[in-house]
Amino acid sequence: MRYYVMEPPENMQLPAAAKSEGADVVQTSGLDRFSEIDYDSRCGLISDRMKLLMERFLLRYDFKPVVFLDSSNGDQLVFWRFSPAIYEDCSPEFRNDGIVSHVSFPNNDAPIVFTVRSPKGVRSILVRMAVAESTLRRSILGLKFTKVSD
Repeated sequence: MRYYVMEPPENMQLPAAAKSEGADVVQTSGLDRFSEIDYDSRCGLISDRMKLLMERFLLRYDFKPVVFLDSSNGDQLVFWRFSPAIYEDCSPEFRNDGIVSHVSFPNNDAPIVFTVRSPKGVRSILVRMAVAESTLRRSILGLKFTKVSD
């Protein structure tokens, strides 16, 4: 199975949102500049478009909303917390920055989307090729896929 790491390209990120279990509201301004972000790894957030795609592959995943609110203009933008379960039944290798570079599986029951944590504490979200291709076909912005060798 081919897997890819979801990574944000070096671009603008969303304002920091505290990580909690429930819905959150973040006060900010100038929301229009965030309309082209579909994935923010720093806060673990995805857009509505990305959520609709992930729901096809993760049927029972419980997405929690984070609302970015610009009270001066009355604008709002909704993102969703996204941190897939950690899968430990694999043998990953990591780049210097802590992102997965190679992964091997003892059997073929690996999930479609999962998280691997490096010894440095860096979390990498791995997705199967079908998820990566579906994402690219939908022109989802703010992320890139790096192939993981197997």
